Amino acid sequence: SGSLVRIKAPQQMGKTSLMLRVLEDCRSYGYATVSVSLDKIDQSTFADLNQFLRRLCKYIARKLKLDPKLDEYWDTELDGKMNWTLYFEDYLLTEIDAPIVLALDEMNQIFEHPNIAQDFLPLLRSCYEDAQRLPLWQKLRLIVVHNTEIYVPQHINQSPFNVGLPIQLEEFTLEQVQGLAERYGLNWVDNTQAQQLMELVGGHPSLIHIALYHLSRQEIILEELLEKAATSSGIYFHHLQRHWVVL
Repeated sequence: SGSLVRIKAPQQMGKTSLMLRVLEDCRSYGYATVSVSLDKIDQSTFADLNQFLRRLCKYIARKLKLDPKLDEYWDTELDGKMNWTLYFEDYLLTEIDAPIVLALDEMNQIFEHPNIAQDFLPLLRSCYEDAQRLPLWQKLRLIVVHNTEIYVPQHINQSPFNVGLPIQLEEFTLEQVQGLAERYGLNWVDNTQAQQLMELVGGHPSLIHIALYHLSRQEIILEELLEKAATSSGIYFHHLQRHWVVL
């Protein structure tokens, strides 16, 4: 009740996949779930906190199959954070009988907008703290997913990133790569092939998956894959091109 789970890892390490599996499990318990990917929010929305919170609340209500009724519950004489709190207390948490799991993916988008982050992050912390003492707020469970460190200045007692359950996703181990290869139907009798692949990409989940996918379809053999991996004709061309653009 009132839990906060923080999932952190670099890009393409499986954060969103884990989040979706958690939400699927929650639904099996009869929980209402809402997933919001912040990288799908227009940049103009981040210009104003009240607008950001209002649109976020409207989206959450719609995903919960509720009429948003923002004009009824949003008081123009109150600030955005107060309206967010009252909207959850008087409407969302009251209308939905089941616990609500709210998952915020790509939270690192918030870090790029300090004007929003300096108020929204303490608001999430406030929701978590309210759940420790108020039965109504215990119905709300939060999942926060991000891929970078938090560089927004935050008071230690106002940050949501030093409370709850932290989940740090790590790279695959040799045994996990070998086991995944077996699931793909590859006849790797020992760890030799897995070691060769990991010497190239480490235990990076996405890059391992790409390799095993192509190998399992017999589109390429391991020796050719390793030889061409760093070239424009290799299977990692798009991955390397993305980094090239950044550089």
